[in-house]
Amino acid sequence: MKRIFKGAAILLPDFRETTGDILVEDGRIVSVGEGAATGLDQCETVDCTGLLAMPGLVNCHCHAPMTLLRGVGGGLPLKRWLEEAIFPIEAKLAPEDISAGMMWGAAEMLASGTTCVADMYDFPEDGAAALEAAGMKGNLCRVGLAFSEPEEVPPHRLEECVAFVKGARAGSRIARDICVHSEYLTNEKFCRALAEANRDMRRPVHVHVSETRKEHEECIARHGMTPTAYLASTGLFDFGGYAAHCVYCTDDDFRIMRECGVTLVHNPTSNMKLASGFARVLSAVKLGVNVALGTDGPASNDNLDMFDEMHLASLVHKGLSEDPTVLPPDAIIAMATANGAKALGRNDSGALAPGMAADIAFIDMSAPHLKPSVSAANLVVHSMHGSDVAMTVVDGEVVYDARGGKPWEKRFPKFDFAAAKDRFAESLARISD
Repeated sequence: MKRIFKGAAILLPDFRETTGDILVEDGRIVSVGEGAATGLDQCETVDCTGLLAMPGLVNCHCHAPMTLLRGVGGGLPLKRWLEEAIFPIEAKLAPEDISAGMMWGAAEMLASGTTCVADMYDFPEDGAAALEAAGMKGNLCRVGLAFSEPEEVPPHRLEECVAFVKGARAGSRIARDICVHSEYLTNEKFCRALAEANRDMRRPVHVHVSETRKEHEECIARHGMTPTAYLASTGLFDFGGYAAHCVYCTDDDFRIMRECGVTLVHNPTSNMKLASGFARVLSAVKLGVNVALGTDGPASNDNLDMFDEMHLASLVHKGLSEDPTVLPPDAIIAMATANGAKALGRNDSGALAPGMAADIAFIDMSAPHLKPSVSAANLVVHSMHGSDVAMTVVDGEVVYDARGGKPWEKRFPKFDFAAAKDRFAESLARISD
């Protein structure tokens, strides 16, 4: 099927802006720019006048079903936040709650231009089904945990991690990766067993790394090495991965990440809200590490707006370095698009160019805060909000459409928003008892 997105301003891969059309066929971009779609018949035409087309955003670390826990435990440091506020509610969650929370998170992400998410949470089959129903792409995983003694491996959890990956379906928008929650919520035998099982599957690992000073230093006390070095020693990084937070990583950690093909996923909002600190992103970039962005979950953020993450990532590191030239807008946009796609093994996404997947966010440029457009890239990072997104496209399919001021119930062509709202309310009421 051919579809023409006509008359948009277009953010090109070199971050220049042009005006023209984007021709899509079978989910792929065929041509981009002025006159790209001339002379073609039998194409569906989508009028994009007044919109800016940019690559769909890639949220590289999230716990989207935690929409059900938005705002819970606000003001607590990480350890107390988890143990006192989050874990007691999570113990009540059932598969239907994960489905409801994931669908609600998908709606929030699609409405703010995110086309792909790396999500780590329980009941991933239910989460995957919800994401697919919404039309999103996602890299999901069964969370690897091993609370038992160091010499023990919980066989059911290891089997679940492996079975989830092996349940991948051809043609699905959902990729399946391996996962350990972190060094501190697993043991070495479990990590090595999962790494060994992954020799056949060859999937990247999703993991939390060095989020707090306490976590980082206690790992050194336990193993004589940092969390990054420890995880690499178990074999979990043998096929790459994406590591969230990395606040206390050293230069040696960054060298390991570069050599192993592990992406640093920067989560500025979550790290500041939980007072965890600031990842040394400039050092990571200098040492050749791929850096992407993620929102973390909506209980520690408390939204899934990747425009917020871009804005904060830019400002934080300018302020910390006392240098306004670092991480210019093009570098930040790359973190939220192409770098994130690379981290998730989706090298056919992250740019508006022929041959790439047609994953596109269209921004309504009519708002006062988006005038004048001296630099589209600067506006993306420093002026835009998720609420400026007018339309989101995944594989050439419109999956969110707010043009013309449509009511929320009519903005999601792939699913029944009113029914999703009811399911979300039911789950929220049940876990709040």
